[in-house]
Amino acid sequence: MQKSDRIAAVFFLALSLFICQQSTVIGVGGLHRPGPGLMSFGAGMGIGVLALTVLVLSFFSKTGPAELDRGKDTGRKAKILLICSSLFAYAVAVVWLGFVLATFAFVFFLLRVVQSERWWISAVKAALITLGNYGLFVAWLGIKLPQGVLPW
Repeated sequence: MQKSDRIAAVFFLALSLFICQQSTVIGVGGLHRPGPGLMSFGAGMGIGVLALTVLVLSFFSKTGPAELDRGKDTGRKAKILLICSSLFAYAVAVVWLGFVLATFAFVFFLLRVVQSERWWISAVKAALITLGNYGLFVAWLGIKLPQGVLPW
């Protein structure tokens, strides 16, 4: 891996330490009585583990992203642009269409266009992901999500 990977890993490791420290100031609590900083503490720990993994691997790996095939850079950039623009469109659409329809359309788009899966596989996966998220956030956690055009 390149030197830039090490620099990025050190940055994200420092960021994770800051997030974890600030989460403990807010109050982490415990699993049975979670405090307001529990989620951010877990996210900080996740970022830290990933950053530490990249940092350690950067010292042992001889190849890096710069040495990969450069001919596919245009396709990668187009996919990144598609993903970023679809995230923006999802953020706008979730208010108008509602969580269920916007999430289904977003996941279907990512699977069908970006990943190039068959349409029926993309539709089934998008439906399962949407139902799983709806079940998690609405049924289990009781969070109100935008309804949009659907009555439920």
